[in-house]
Amino acid sequence: MLQETVIDEVDRQLVNALQIFPRISWMQLGKILGYDATTLARRWSRLRDAGLAWTVCYQQPEHLAVDLPAMALIEVDVRAGQREQVVAALTPLEEIIEIDRTSGARDLLLTVVHSSIATADAFVAASIAGVPGIRATRTRFARTLYKDGARSHLDVLPPEMLHALRRAAEGFAGEPSAPTPLLVSVMRCLLADARRPASEIAAELGHSVTSITRAIHRLFGSAWFTAKTDFAHHALGYTTAASLWYRVPSSELNAVGAGVAAAPGVRMSAAILDRMNLAITVWLRHTQDLESLLMRIEHAHPRIELCETWLIPSVAKRSGAVLTEDGRFSHQISTSHALAPVGAQTRTR
Repeated sequence: MLQETVIDEVDRQLVNALQIFPRISWMQLGKILGYDATTLARRWSRLRDAGLAWTVCYQQPEHLAVDLPAMALIEVDVRAGQREQVVAALTPLEEIIEIDRTSGARDLLLTVVHSSIATADAFVAASIAGVPGIRATRTRFARTLYKDGARSHLDVLPPEMLHALRRAAEGFAGEPSAPTPLLVSVMRCLLADARRPASEIAAELGHSVTSITRAIHRLFGSAWFTAKTDFAHHALGYTTAASLWYRVPSSELNAVGAGVAAAPGVRMSAAILDRMNLAITVWLRHTQDLESLLMRIEHAHPRIELCETWLIPSVAKRSGAVLTEDGRFSHQISTSHALAPVGAQTRTR
């Protein structure tokens, strides 16, 4: 369990604001939230040092004219008493971006990103299925991702503050660009900390602070780049999570997947190439909240069928971030294997 930590409304507002605009300056954020900039910087340092909040960056290749990587959800059955040894063996693998401990018939749910369906399948066979302690695996491939964690927010700020933050983010964004050698290098430097100072990156890469600052602005203006602020959900009031698996008529799948993504607490919504063709992950403040959420979804989409419900008591890895048993940030595993090649052009729609 989490050690006792005081998380107040200011902390929640701070995390929510950095979910909207992770790179905002403390001075600018202080004017929007109405707090002293030094206070906000000190609070963020405390949250980061305690592993209660952190930032990551990653690429969204659907905005680039490249073959999209395959995303697979892997169910893992583990021999009795060996779950944590299996988790320890799987955690360092870059291709596994999420590891959920689950209830019911399976023990773990993995999210794997690979260059293609064929290479993802080979990776599961070569690097997962043979791990000592694993009895069986089942793979389901995602077709469309309607929502991921980068678009999952705390929603504690009033509309006027959200508007000001979005306007500030738009003002920060530079001219969109396809991946260049410099932009990809800068992105690698930001993978584990979206707020890393430009001066540090400039010293590491041997460029001027001006050129690195310009590159950061261009990254934040490019649709293929995403910066995300995440948090230890137990510390901010969420007691557990659940994985919901639905069967949806094919003609309604896109509408339902996008509609469900907007429901409160939904962290992930994805179309799956399977008989159960819609997978949803929700965060719950209380397990009793699940019933009301299910009823809202069924009322809004009466033709869908709930097939399976799994609780997720804890998460070992999320978006490449390795978490402690009590859900705090420990360290980041690189996700740079999933970066699109330098020179990839932006996708025209």
